[in-house]
Amino acid sequence: MPARAAFLLSLTAFAAQAAEVPVDVVHFDGFETAAPTAFRLGQLALRDPHVFYPAGPLCLDVTDVASIGLNAQIAASLAADDDANGTLDSSAILVFKPLRTDGAPGRVATTPADCSVASPQTCAPQATAPQSTRTYRAFSLSGSDRCLEPLAGTTSSWGGGVPAIPLPGGTCYGTTAADLVLDTGALAVPLFDTSFGAPLPAAAGSTGGGLMRGFLRASDAALVTFDVNGSPATLASLLPGGAGSCKANVAGGVDTWRGETGWWFYFEYRQDAVTL
Repeated sequence: MPARAAFLLSLTAFAAQAAEVPVDVVHFDGFETAAPTAFRLGQLALRDPHVFYPAGPLCLDVTDVASIGLNAQIAASLAADDDANGTLDSSAILVFKPLRTDGAPGRVATTPADCSVASPQTCAPQATAPQSTRTYRAFSLSGSDRCLEPLAGTTSSWGGGVPAIPLPGGTCYGTTAADLVLDTGALAVPLFDTSFGAPLPAAAGSTGGGLMRGFLRASDAALVTFDVNGSPATLASLLPGGAGSCKANVAGGVDTWRGETGWWFYFEYRQDAVTL
């Protein structure tokens, strides 16, 4: 049922925001040849934009609805082992080469992997799957400085009680930007200029509060289809202001990037330490 997570990347320039720290992509000292440290994306949840589904005269926010909402479907896909072979059906890992804490730039690869259901969890990068490498840096920040944050004017207010977009600061890392196709098993989304930022993870255990940012073009959203209540629907029809959407005129709902209309997507992620 769930497809394996695919991360297809093409390195692009990193654009720093007002309180967002820049990542040095020039200098490497060879330390990246040390033993790598890997983390599985154990949680992935859409925080902005929200998704909406028409039910008669109603237009329902189904982003965080238990069991049937989008984030619930993503969580189920990431935890599934449908063929009961002891390997999770959908996994992607971040491989730091190595995990640096000294503030010097390093490399981090994103790649699909075969990861065990059993704990302690082991993962093996898929040999024939696409792998891409980015530059990252660790920071010790104070005040309003962030390793990654939403771009101005690209988020919306969804009312009280919904999870906020994480704002990784303090001891954290940020990456350069790249393009990717994010396949969670629940849906595949082509995202451009996608960056990662998160609290610097410990070498063992789980660390939450990560932020992944990327742009979905409206033209691509119209081509992404999946089953909703037994009927095919385009991703565009579920997003505020998208073609066929029941939700229109949301402040910050539709964005523009490099002359293209679409949406900046903000996913929260958790990093689970794994053994390669």
